[in-house]
Amino acid sequence: MESFGKKLTEARVARGLEFEQVARETNITRRYLEALEAEDFSAFPGEPYLLGFLRNYCDYLGLNSNEFISAYKNLKIQESPVPLKDLIPRRNFSDLLFSNPVIGKMIGAAIAAAILIGISVGSYGFFGKMMSDMNKGEEIAVREAVDHQIGDVEFQGRVFAGDSLTVTVGGVPYRMTVIASAPAVKLETPAGMRVIELAQDMLLDLDGEGTPDAKIFVADLFRDDPSKGATLHVSAGNLVEPGQTVAGVLGENTATGDPAAAADDVVVPQEPNKPGETTHLVLFEGGSAYPVTLNATFRGYCLFRFEADKTNREERYYQKSELLTVQAKNGFRVWASNGNAVKIQMLAGGKTVDLELSRPGEVLVRDLKWIKDEESGRFKFIVQEVD
Repeated sequence: MESFGKKLTEARVARGLEFEQVARETNITRRYLEALEAEDFSAFPGEPYLLGFLRNYCDYLGLNSNEFISAYKNLKIQESPVPLKDLIPRRNFSDLLFSNPVIGKMIGAAIAAAILIGISVGSYGFFGKMMSDMNKGEEIAVREAVDHQIGDVEFQGRVFAGDSLTVTVGGVPYRMTVIASAPAVKLETPAGMRVIELAQDMLLDLDGEGTPDAKIFVADLFRDDPSKGATLHVSAGNLVEPGQTVAGVLGENTATGDPAAAADDVVVPQEPNKPGETTHLVLFEGGSAYPVTLNATFRGYCLFRFEADKTNREERYYQKSELLTVQAKNGFRVWASNGNAVKIQMLAGGKTVDLELSRPGEVLVRDLKWIKDEESGRFKFIVQEVD
């Protein structure tokens, strides 16, 4: 059978897709996409993640994911060596015991001696432990929380709930506390609570000056076992590359680690709520604005229209199970003939927010956009109803 990695490459190239675009739109880190096409299974933290990424990548390319997963499993079977125990003829212990009377007598005597010794040792151990417990009590090992100081060299290590990461910016230390390590890493930071999934990057503005002060990547974790902690890669310092604007850096797609859009400045209207204007819902907040991604999943027949950055406007009828992904620097206006027929998901700044914006049969009209809060000076991405 032809290499499934080669088929993935051919499908991607045939659609004119680069890794950067695929990574942005699937939230799969580029190195994992490259590993799938190269069939480098060692790059993944575990087989469940490999299979999940493979299924999502196939669905994105319009391929039959079940066929590719079967091809992967067949390949693993072919590569797995036959256990040595399966090559050696098995011999039943009873056959050995009863085929030779002498061996049988020797084994019987050995068993009897072992029983006597076990009784003696067990009695001594039981009473000895009882006396020791009475005198000293039991010792219980308790792990102490660790504060990891992040310097010029990237930190790579395992952290657990209660641990902290301290980054010094302009002589001021900023502490981030690990609240949980499963099913995702949850950090309490000066900028608020942050949740980082496995294989995600996140840039953090700790001092509120609009520049990234720390970058955190989750390399490994155990979703069902928080006691095993999570492996983080943390870097600090000047995270702005030459020729890149601050807005471009903070607009990095933190689920992929790749620039989410061109490094042009993001133009944000400075508009507070007007008197009588509908109260808005804040989805994201930061020291600067950054590009956002809108995913729309259709649950039924619906006329859907969207306008990105007040320029690109599209409209058509969507069927059940169809998907739409679109990006913008400043925001969107969306219309739906049946608001309950579409589920909207917003991705930005390493966060994903699912929106249920309307009831069955209602016409949906919403603005999803960046504004600048005049009081705090911070940028907020809001959802606002439009009359």
